[in-house]
Amino acid sequence: MASLNLDRATLTLLEDLKKDFSISFETKNIEYCEVFQKNKTATIYYNPEIVDTESIAHELLHIWLNRFNYSIGNHLFLLTRGEEKLSKILNKFLCDHITNCCDHFKMYPKYISMGYSPSKFLTNSLAPKAYLEDVKEINLHISGCYNSNSINQFIGHLISILADHVDNDYAEYHIILQNKDIELYKIVTDFWNKWAKFDIENIDIFNSDLELTESLMAELLIWSKHKEIQ
Repeated sequence: MASLNLDRATLTLLEDLKKDFSISFETKNIEYCEVFQKNKTATIYYNPEIVDTESIAHELLHIWLNRFNYSIGNHLFLLTRGEEKLSKILNKFLCDHITNCCDHFKMYPKYISMGYSPSKFLTNSLAPKAYLEDVKEINLHISGCYNSNSINQFIGHLISILADHVDNDYAEYHIILQNKDIELYKIVTDFWNKWAKFDIENIDIFNSDLELTESLMAELLIWSKHKEIQ
């Protein structure tokens, strides 16, 4: 771990995770930290010139989440592959984005409990998680059809603002998205509200993340049933 100066909280988390995972560190010329995980093996890449203990803690918390064996985005992606309309909407990029937002939401309380500041949780951590102009420009209907890329943007932006860990003012964003499609807005927010309450540390047959993804998929199937989506 060349040039890594970790504080007590991060070192304690690292030692705890080593009970279940093989964790290594590699230097890389990047402007952020990142982690690559496969099964019980994880590699954290970092730039020794700019890294701080909060950034390493953030990546370790991604590893920590693997203890609970849930996979929202992957479930969504796999479940929708056999559905012509949903496979256009829930592409891999959006599913990965949903995964990241879901992960960050569940990581954040533990990050704060370790003594770290909200301002260090993400790059541009305190800034709004979507641009208002981008939200305004979403056009769900193009030439009489629903546009899959626009639906993708609608869901992605809404998930981003729902997942924000700081109290930014999104009142105007919500009004704009509701006016564009209130039913789709309710489907996505309902999914997120269920995820916010979901207990990742006690997953079993009665408390399954697969149930959440299947519910979202069922609602989107109903929403898209009589719509032409290109």
